[in-house]
Order: sequence, then structure tokens, then C-alpha cells
Amino acid sequence: MIPSLSLEIIFNTLVAIIFLIYWGVAFVILYHLTRFGIGVQPKKFAAIFLLGSVALSFLTIILFTGIDINSLIP
Repeated sequence: MIPSLSLEIIFNTLVAIIFLIYWGVAFVILYHLTRFGIGVQPKKFAAIFLLGSVALSFLTIILFTGIDINSLIP
């Protein structure tokens, strides 16, 4: 018997997929800045980008856990 999918499970799965895509793109950017950047400047940009990405991801996760998905749809 297949259990019915609730709106919350679908929404959480969609958000997880979006986070995986975001971190895949962020990894590609970080990799290219550190691997192919000439000098110290691209590595500094990569470090700032990494710290900003981690901070924004944590903030997004904290705000996402506070949302009651079932109350959004009447």
C-alpha cells in the first residue's frame, strides 16, 4: 500500500532539492575560483563567497523550520 504524500513532505523535498542544486553551483564557483584563479585575490573572493553562502544557508534553514506549511494554504 502506497502512503499518501502530504503537502509538507512534498514541500520539504522540493526545498531539499533546491538546496542541493544551490550547493552544487556554489561548489563549482568555489572550485573554479580556487583552482584557476591566478594570485591571492580569487582565493580571497572564494573565502568570502564560502562564508556568505554558509551564513545564508544557515539563516534560510532556521527561517524555514519556523514555517508552518499547512497553515499557508487555506
